[in-house]
Amino acid sequence: MSDNKRLKGPFWQRFFIIILSIVFGVLLFWLVGFITKDIGSLRGPEFSKVKREYVDAELLDQHTSIKERLNGIEKDIKNKRERQRILKDSSDNLQSTIDQLLSIQRQRLGKNLDLSEENQKMISDSQAIFLENQKQYQILHNEIVSLTNKKYQLEKEQVSLSKELDNQRGLARREYNKLLSKHRLKTAALKLGILLPIFLLWASLFIKKRSGAYGAIIYAGFIAVFLKVAQVSHEYFPRKYFKYIALLVIIGIVLKLLFYLLKMLTSPKKDWLIKQYQEAYDNSNCPICGKPIRIGPQRYFGGGRRRQVVLAGRQIEASKQQIYTCPVCGTQLYDKCEKCDGIRHTLLPFCEHCGSEKADSTIE
Repeated sequence: MSDNKRLKGPFWQRFFIIILSIVFGVLLFWLVGFITKDIGSLRGPEFSKVKREYVDAELLDQHTSIKERLNGIEKDIKNKRERQRILKDSSDNLQSTIDQLLSIQRQRLGKNLDLSEENQKMISDSQAIFLENQKQYQILHNEIVSLTNKKYQLEKEQVSLSKELDNQRGLARREYNKLLSKHRLKTAALKLGILLPIFLLWASLFIKKRSGAYGAIIYAGFIAVFLKVAQVSHEYFPRKYFKYIALLVIIGIVLKLLFYLLKMLTSPKKDWLIKQYQEAYDNSNCPICGKPIRIGPQRYFGGGRRRQVVLAGRQIEASKQQIYTCPVCGTQLYDKCEKCDGIRHTLLPFCEHCGSEKADSTIE
C-alpha cells in the first residue's frame, strides 16, 4: 500500500481546521497590522515649524496689529453710532416738546395773552439742548467719517500684507508637502521592508507546500499577509499608480490560474488523474475518450450516457469479469492482476481484489 495517502478525517475535524485557519489568518493580519501601525506613528514634519522658517515674523506681527486696530476702530464706530442714535432720539423728543410749546404760544397770542415766563424758559432751554444735541451729533458724525477713512486705509494695508503672507504661506505649504511626501515614502519603505520578506516567505511556502498537510495554515497566512501588503500599498501609493499595480497583480493571478488549469489538462498530476479516472470508471465510461464501457452484463444495456446500475439478481453475470479494451481509443481498461490473476482496473493504481499496487502504472 502507498505511503502517500492523505486521510480526509471526519467532518468535525475538517470543519474546525477551516475555522482555526481563518482565526489564524485574522490574528496574523492583526499582528502585522500592529507592527505597521507602530511604524506609522513615527513623527513626521510639523507645518508650524516649516511656517516659521518661511513666513516673516515681522510681517505677521504687523498683520496681527492691523487686525487688532481694525477691530478697535469697528468697535469705536459702533459705539459712536449708538451715541448718535441716542442723540437723535433725544433731539426728536425735544423737537416734539418745542413744537407743542410753540403751538401753545401761538394760541395765547391769538387771544392777546402773554406766554408765562415758565413756558418761555422751557422753550429757550429746549432749544439750547436741541442745538447742543445737533452739535454733538455732528461731532460724532465727523469722528465716524475720520474713523471710517482710517479703517479703509488699514484695510488696504491689510490686503497688501495678506497677499505677501499668503505667498509665503504657499511656499511653506509646498515645502511641507514635499517633506510630508518624503516622510510617507520613508514610512511606506519601512512598512514594506518588513511586510515583503514576510510575504515572500509565505509566497514560497504557498508555492511549494500548499498541497501538503499544513496547506490550510499556509493558505490563511498567505491571504492575510497579501491583504496587508495590498492595504499598505493602497494607503501610501498614489491612486493613479495603485490602480495599475492592482490590475497587474490581478492579471498575474488570473494568468497563473489559467496556466495551472491548462497544465492540468495537458499534464495533470497523478492524484488529479486518478480522481478523473475513478469518476469515469464509476460512470462506466472510458476515462480517455468517454465511450460507455460495455463489459459483462453492461454489453446488453442500451445506448445513452446515463449511469447504468447492475441489479442484485444478476450477480452471477456480473461476476464474470473479463479483459476489456475500449473499441474507440484502443485503451486497455481491464486486465489481469499480476498478483492474484483477478480482473482489475488498468488505469487505477490498486487491485480491487488483492490491493496490490501496479508496478508499471501508466498513471503519470
